[in-house]
Amino acid sequence: MAITVFGAFRSNTTLSDGAATFATPGTTFQISSYSQITFSDGADGSVIDGDDVVNETPNDPTQTYLGNAIDWDYTIQVNDGFNNYEIAVLDWDANGDGDFDYPTGEQGFFLAFIGAVPPLNTTLTIGPIVDNGASIPVDSVVPCFTAGTLIETPGGAKAIEDLAEGDLVLTLDHGPQPIRWIGSRTLTSVELRAKPRLRPICVSAGALGAGLPRRDLRVSPQHRMLVRSAIAVRMFDAQEVLVPAHKLVGVPGIFVDETANSVTYYHILFDRHEIVIAEGAPSESLFTGPEALKSVGPDARREIFELFPELGLPDHVSAPARPIPRSGKRARHMIHRHLKNAQPLITHA
Repeated sequence: MAITVFGAFRSNTTLSDGAATFATPGTTFQISSYSQITFSDGADGSVIDGDDVVNETPNDPTQTYLGNAIDWDYTIQVNDGFNNYEIAVLDWDANGDGDFDYPTGEQGFFLAFIGAVPPLNTTLTIGPIVDNGASIPVDSVVPCFTAGTLIETPGGAKAIEDLAEGDLVLTLDHGPQPIRWIGSRTLTSVELRAKPRLRPICVSAGALGAGLPRRDLRVSPQHRMLVRSAIAVRMFDAQEVLVPAHKLVGVPGIFVDETANSVTYYHILFDRHEIVIAEGAPSESLFTGPEALKSVGPDARREIFELFPELGLPDHVSAPARPIPRSGKRARHMIHRHLKNAQPLITHA
């Protein structure tokens, strides 16, 4: 098996060997181009292993790139003057001597993006190290619907598992649109116990406001739901924004489903990012940003790249159907304001 991550080779940045080794807060650098890297997943395909057992020595030497060990060293926060981003710093044992020499080009050989992507050719300032543990999860995002979810089509609502490529689905912006690709992934009870962050989020009937959703809706934690309110306008200058479901937890009727023994998640992809109607509620289709594409697995990703080769271009930037708040803290604050003012997340249908 293989792991593919999106980010930048350090050779395509101005980050120095020393800065990559020590992550000195206040250090600045720029990224000139994006890339992606594929390497073997080693002993555990669910994580990218690190080096914390013996510093600068890989925990899993079977996790390799071009035959030599590669590992996650730490994750740093950087800021472009307006927004914070997280970058996972990957070291590579280029000379094959069994450890990561420093300060050399082996340090921070590749910079992988976690969540939002920093802008190119913009000065980024290193902040704190936000994670320096044993590993990071490969599949920390799985943006999709669960089996049984009813999706609106021109012929009426259909269960997502009954849909296929070429079927028409109603979208909020562009009417009926054909599905270009659909995929699924089942997580067993063992996997859910090992990775509880992947448990589905339950959005109970009526929890969003305006009587929506019409039935209980279950989605993956990172799947974005549409919020439409005056509070969204005041905070983001947009009447409608897309917010990950896990950010909505705490709103009455929205919670992590701890009872799930297993779950099957479905992804649906169109020619563009769309807003579809799931159980009567507006929600997103698969967004072809790098984090979402990592979650579908290498075989599915290859199929998607065959359909949309532009997604593999280093300078391609996918356009979201609605604004997506870059700051998770601000998105959470918006939800708190809804709760404090007893305002629904959807003020009208």
